[in-house]
Order: sequence, then C-alpha cells, then structure tokens
Amino acid sequence: MKSYFTVLFLPLALNTFGQFNAGYDYYDETPVIHDLDTLINPWAGGLNNPQFSSIDVDLDGTMDVFIFERDGKRRLPFIRNENGEFEFEPSAIGNFPKMNWNYTLLRDYDEDGKSDIFTAGYNNYGIDVYRNISDTILKFEQAADDLMYKRESASALFFYAPINDLPAIYDFDGDGDLDILIQGQVDLTPYVLLYVKNLSQELYGTSDSLAYKLVNKCWGKVREYISETGWTPYACDTGAAYERGKRHGGTTLAAMDLNNDGLNDLITGDSYRGNLISLINIEDNEDAVVNLALSDTAFPSNSVPAEVPTLPAVYLEDMDLDGVKDMMVSPNQLNSQASFSIDTSINMEVDWYFRNAGTNSNPTFELEEKGFFSSEMIDVGSRAFPSLVDFNGDGLLDLMIGNEGYNVYGGTASASITAYVNVGSEGNPSFELYEKDVAGISSLGFHTAHPCLADIDDDGDVDLLVGDEEGNLHYFKNTGVASIYNFQLNQPMYENIDVGLGAHPTFFDLNIDGLQDLVIGDYYGRIHYYENIGTSTDPSYSQNATIEEMGGILNFNTYGGASVPYFTYNLDSLGTNLYLMQGTGKGQILIYGPITNIFGNFEAVDSIVVEATYTSIVGSDLFGDQRDELIIGQRTGGLYMLNKVNNITIGLAEHSSTKGKLEAFPNPSDGTFTIKRIDAENQLYTLNAYDVGGRKLFSESANASNGILETQINLSAYPDGLYFVSLEHQHHSDWIRLIKK
Repeated sequence: MKSYFTVLFLPLALNTFGQFNAGYDYYDETPVIHDLDTLINPWAGGLNNPQFSSIDVDLDGTMDVFIFERDGKRRLPFIRNENGEFEFEPSAIGNFPKMNWNYTLLRDYDEDGKSDIFTAGYNNYGIDVYRNISDTILKFEQAADDLMYKRESASALFFYAPINDLPAIYDFDGDGDLDILIQGQVDLTPYVLLYVKNLSQELYGTSDSLAYKLVNKCWGKVREYISETGWTPYACDTGAAYERGKRHGGTTLAAMDLNNDGLNDLITGDSYRGNLISLINIEDNEDAVVNLALSDTAFPSNSVPAEVPTLPAVYLEDMDLDGVKDMMVSPNQLNSQASFSIDTSINMEVDWYFRNAGTNSNPTFELEEKGFFSSEMIDVGSRAFPSLVDFNGDGLLDLMIGNEGYNVYGGTASASITAYVNVGSEGNPSFELYEKDVAGISSLGFHTAHPCLADIDDDGDVDLLVGDEEGNLHYFKNTGVASIYNFQLNQPMYENIDVGLGAHPTFFDLNIDGLQDLVIGDYYGRIHYYENIGTSTDPSYSQNATIEEMGGILNFNTYGGASVPYFTYNLDSLGTNLYLMQGTGKGQILIYGPITNIFGNFEAVDSIVVEATYTSIVGSDLFGDQRDELIIGQRTGGLYMLNKVNNITIGLAEHSSTKGKLEAFPNPSDGTFTIKRIDAENQLYTLNAYDVGGRKLFSESANASNGILETQINLSAYPDGLYFVSLEHQHHSDWIRLIKK
C-alpha cells in the first residue's frame, strides 16, 4: 500500500492534501481498468479547466508537472516516475500556496533554476508572486502582493486580467528577466496588447526583482475584433472610441518564436471559438508588428488543429524531457459554478498534448494524445455522483457514477451514468469500466443524474432512483436477471416529490422499522426526510417531507449548499453510533453526530477538507476491515478515495491556523512537553489539552515575549496515548499532536 500521509481526526495546521479527520487517509491503490489498461491516476479527481507548468516537485533534479485546475482552484502536483509517467502526488499539495480563480503559471523569474509562481491577485487585480525557496523540501515565500506596473506620467496600474484571460509571462527582450504581455486595461481601450517590460536587469543588473513598466501600449499593432481571425490591424490610437459589442470575454496568450526568425510570436485563444490562432511578428520583439496574412487560423495546421470547446489556452512545457518545449492545450473558460447549470466548456478530453518534433525556435507541433492526463483518471465530465452497490449479484460492491453532463465537441451536454464492475475480490476491490450510459439516461435530457441504487421493490435485485437538477426523482425498475441489470423507466416524477433544485437521494432506515426511508439533499444545503409509509415490496412516501430541514441543517451561505447526504454507523470506535456525512458546494465534508433523535437538531462535530468543490460522498466497507472507505465525487468529474486507518472517536471541530509555527519537544515524551511557538504576538495565549475523544483535559495561560512563546505542559497524570494541544489567541488556533508513552 502506498500511503502518502495520515492525519488522525483533528485538522491540524499542516500543509497536506487535505485535512482529513476521523482517521481518514488518501488512498490510491485500488486499480481501475479502462479497455484492459490500468489507469495510472484513477483517483486524482478529474480535470475541467487545467493549466500546466513545469516544476521539480520532489526535488530529485528532474522536472515534474504542476496543474492548476481553475474549476475549484485545485492544486495538483504530478511526479515523473522512472517510466516517465506522471503520478499524482497529493502529499505535495500543501507545499503550494492557495490560488485565486484566474490563472497560475510557474516561471523562474530570478534565474536560480527553481520554478516560481505567478498567480492572479485578489479579484484578479495585480499579480501575486511566490518565490521558490526550496532546500530539502518544496516551499515558497511571497515575493510580491498585487504586483503593479509603472506608466509614463501617470499613476501605476495593477496588472488586470478579466476572469478568462491568460497573460504571456515570457522573456520578450532576451535579457534574462520575465516580461509580461497582457490584454489592455479599461482605460486603454480598445483592447490592444500591452507590453510591460521587466526592468530588473536595466536597474539592478540581476533578474531577481519585479520592477515593471509599460513600454508599448499596442504590441503587434493589432487588436481583437469579431472577424474570421479574431484579430484586425490597428493604428494604435488608443484614444479611439471603443466599439461595443466587438469584444469578447476572454483571451489567452502564449509566446514563442514560431518561424526561426529570432522574433517572438504568439499563440492565442479566443472565447468565441475553440481553435487556436498564431500571430506572426515581423518587426521587433518590443515594438512588434504582426502580419495577419501569415496567421495560422487553425493552429497547428501541420497536424490536427487544437479544438477544445470554448477558449483554448496553450502551455509550452518540455513534457518529454528532450530539451524542447512541447504544447499542452486546454479550455480556459470558467463558467457558472451553480450545481444545476451545464458548463459547456467541459469536454471528456480537456488536455491535448502536442509533441514538438522541431526546436524551440522552429517548433513543429504534432498531436500525441487527447486527454493526456485526464484519460488516466476516472473523469465523467462535470460533477461526479458516486454510488456503491452490487449490481451483478456476485457479492462485490460495484461503482456507478452520475454527472451533470459533458460536452462532446460540437454536440450537446446531457447527464448520464457510468458503471464500473468490481472485478477484484472480497477486501481487494478492482473496478473495470462496464458501461458509459446506463439505461440510456443521456437521451432523457437530464442536466443532473444523481444515482441511488437499492432494491426498492424487495424483489432481490437493485433498482435505480435518479435525482435531477430540478429537484425531482425518477424510478427505473430493474427488469433484468440477477447478474445483468436492465433498468427501465417505471415512474418519472417518483411519488411527485420535488425538493426545489438539485435532488441528491439516498435510502436509509432512519427510524429503524425495517423499511428503507428516503433522504434527499438539495441545492440549498437542506436535507429532506421521507418516511416509508408503505411496505418493503411496495414502498410509499408522502409528497410532503416528514422533515423538511432534517437536523436543522441549512448550509447554503456557509458551505455553498449542494447537500449530498451519507449515513453510516462505521465512523467511531464503537460502531453503533449513527453519523451523517454531508458533501457541500464549497467542498468540505461535514460530519454530524452521534445522532440520537432524527427529529432534533444535529451537531456538527467534525469535517473532512479535500481539494475540491461540490463534493458528493458515498462509503462502504470495501476492504473488509469493518470500516467505511469513502469515495468522494467533485465538480471536475473525478473521484478521490479515502481509506479509514483508525477507528477513533471523533470530536474536535476545525480550527484555523495562525501564521506562526507550533513545536513540541521531546515528542514522544513520558509526560512533560515543552511547547514553543515562534513568530508569536506578544500577548496572552491559552493552552488547551484534549484527549483523542475531544474532551478538554485542562487549560493554561502562557505569555509570549520578543516574538517567542515557550512553556511546559505536564500529562504525567494521564494514561499513555495520543493527545492534542491547542494554542489560542483571539480567533486563531494552532494545533499540535502529542504522544505520551
């Protein structure tokens, strides 16, 4: 088993892939098979709008790949293995700072051989730059916050890129520092290209500063326009009246010498088309002139032109380590995040790999593979709703995954359900792709298909209940034989139930009467409980919910709604307490319980934080260890698998980290620990000690002086085992784990 990290139950202030609680650990050893090939990264979570950059993630001297997934702001490091394949490395995610929505590009701005980070500032104003200061571990420090540039006889401006724009960060003048080409700002219409020069070499003789000045208000002497090419010649009168309606909402830029003339050219994408356009520069790197007659409007026309739905973006990286830059192409358009909407930018092959068979100054891009990363993952398009059930009657749990839909280029998005059959053994699951469109659901026009599988009519086989984006349910009866399902639509608008928007159903006997009750999460974060008032063979549910807001849960404002419920008894060390785990729009998986009264309010006792949004959750004892493994679906159409490695009673809720670092020594200890925090405020702090059940043992006060807090706590009176200490000041907490032995 390959296990990257373990976090017991408390979300400590650690830089990890996810702050897993309740004894969960990321797990990727369960095989997934497509067309007889075992996927390399099946549980990496899927891709919608990926951006690609090179970086040495594991510091072994070989360049790896970092993907910034715009949809959900996911940080995805991949390490190159000995076979040259890229393997997802979740343990490195927390080494990267949190990013904003717009873009993240890794470039070595200080010429030290390490990839630094350029990312959009808050609300897309300015650029945040993080310097790579790795030594024995990968780490960054902020070098610039909301970077601006100077103008002649005018105030400085923030670099501003609208939400779907992608600037070119490149050494345009060849002096070793990184310049920036970006779309024109609001006061410099009509949307020309601005060349912003880095003056680090000119001012300081080095490349390790970020001093920017606007030197060309109309690079290339072209502007974007609604035309065949998307670009038109322009006289560079930036004071001319802007023609409204002649500008689109997104532009992507990448720079490279495309024809071996020593001049920098551009590869551009446009929000009105799915193809790339090259702009050939014929004059100068700084004072450029683009000859549109030389443009390749179906780039690269020497091979298969790149075609991705809605606003393609280019990333020039050496993917095969042959010394020349290859080309990755993906859609940059970020559409609505509403759970009931269809994102028309989503394609099942969002990452096209073009190998460069030429040189860096005279490239020849040839299509190598569509879906270079995504084809090695479970990826069902937009959103993933997993369900576990034995649909072929062999005693092993199989996997079905619903979605919001995906778009085949030039086609129409429609939701569907994908089936994976478990071809492993008891305790050792292995999933193989079985069917891509269960029950032909894609033909029904649903914009969400959330599957719930159970023997609804108690006839010995599993039936299918599908929740849709409009808040309704649809019942598909299984008319097949025991080993081969055949789902037929039996009752649309099942029981006339309507929860408003985004129906996410599950069955569970909550009142312990031997009948399956119906529980439905909705778009607003509510959970609706429908008691089964029928029989096991003929279940019946009132049109009106027995409980409209079960547990008093309404998490729309705090957690983004999109409630997906999952009930389990296999969470704590006892195995008899009932818990609710709830997927949410913002990604956190909330844990409520123990639940003793289904008509009362539920207490949120913990959460699981993963690198995802719009999480959907299902679980079962896949490994035969009396513990629930979890499968987490998310907005980008893929899945994470979490393995429960400890049955520990949960209890402590999440806390935010302060900017300091909490240390303890010796640790383990026979009872006495020294607690130290550097970079502390000179204030009074409170130390709280907890056992593994979340029970507070005692509190003590401690003062910080000269930015350092150092004090001792004594656990000698308590049994050997695991403990936690929080250091609290105002609204912030640091946490550390202690082992007494």
